[in-house]
Amino acid sequence: MIILLVFFVCALAYANGSNDVSKGVSTLVGSGLATYRRGLMWGTVWTAAGALVAAVVSAGLVNAFSTGLLTSAPADPDRFLLAVAVGAFGWVILASRTGLPVSTTHAIAGAILGAAIAGGGRAAVAWSLLATTVALPLALSPIVAGGCAYVLAAIGARPLTRASRYCVCLGESAGISQIRVTGDGSAALVSGQPSPVRVDETSRCEAEAIGSQMSVTDVAHWATSAALSFARGMNDNPKIVALGISAAVATGLSLAGLFLASGAAMSLGSYMYGRRVTNTLAEKVTEIDRLEGLSASAIASVLVVLASFAALPVSTTHVSTGAIVGAGLRDGVTAIRWRMMATLVFAWLVTLPVAALFAVAAWATLEWL
Repeated sequence: MIILLVFFVCALAYANGSNDVSKGVSTLVGSGLATYRRGLMWGTVWTAAGALVAAVVSAGLVNAFSTGLLTSAPADPDRFLLAVAVGAFGWVILASRTGLPVSTTHAIAGAILGAAIAGGGRAAVAWSLLATTVALPLALSPIVAGGCAYVLAAIGARPLTRASRYCVCLGESAGISQIRVTGDGSAALVSGQPSPVRVDETSRCEAEAIGSQMSVTDVAHWATSAALSFARGMNDNPKIVALGISAAVATGLSLAGLFLASGAAMSLGSYMYGRRVTNTLAEKVTEIDRLEGLSASAIASVLVVLASFAALPVSTTHVSTGAIVGAGLRDGVTAIRWRMMATLVFAWLVTLPVAALFAVAAWATLEWL
């Protein structure tokens, strides 16, 4: 039982990576700023970093997703947690296989419900706590993200367009003005000093044939993508680790070691199997230009980072998709492919009951064995 629990905790982390890496890099890929391979590599690196940092800053989520949603400790904790891990894994890996971006947070919550009811009836679930700490953030997050992204795309369109005329230039020929203070205290401006980095108008950098150039807004887009991937790893890893705490204690594995194992599995899933869901968000919801992609990525990263530090189990899936739709609405209602959005919303709605049914089936199977 303990061996199976460790295995399915890592399997769930792998499934989470395969589904959720898309949320951090889909705007990079959809806007043409990155290829799938480069985007997935970028998201994997920052997901791994966030998953490891979670060991220090996200203890609140570990508690919420172990026994925090129950009225009392389960009579058979190992079987309970194994049923939860199997139930959540079953739905998330199935969704990843079909290219549907779903919430691992929602899947775990649903699996907890199913396993708790199977083992102790409806009274075993702290329904009010579930509503306030899980259901409410999950329901509101896509609406808040969409509204914020729409506003940012609206009020930031002109400043972002102006900023896009500037580039960050790399190369030996890049020069930058420097201010030196002389011995008598006066300031002297020294221009054209060699520097590896320069921020200037794109046309001027091109005229001087400086080797590597990237728009300031593109640099910001890469940075917000990194922040969102980092926050995703930091927000999701504790929820998965929570399921394996008892197994870690039984095997002598430290909590830090469990965080490391889960983070490694999450990173592997991100890079090896993350393309299908990334393709859905990058190309099938709406056309994403670079400024809209930056707006969506910035809003999603800020909201998920804040939620991580506040120990709120928001869904990166809901936040990221809501932000993409909100930014896309700046081009009008017809810019959104509503049939695809209906499919995604349906997948979100069935996540909790389907994961619960998988957990019930896992509980019954373990009882029979």
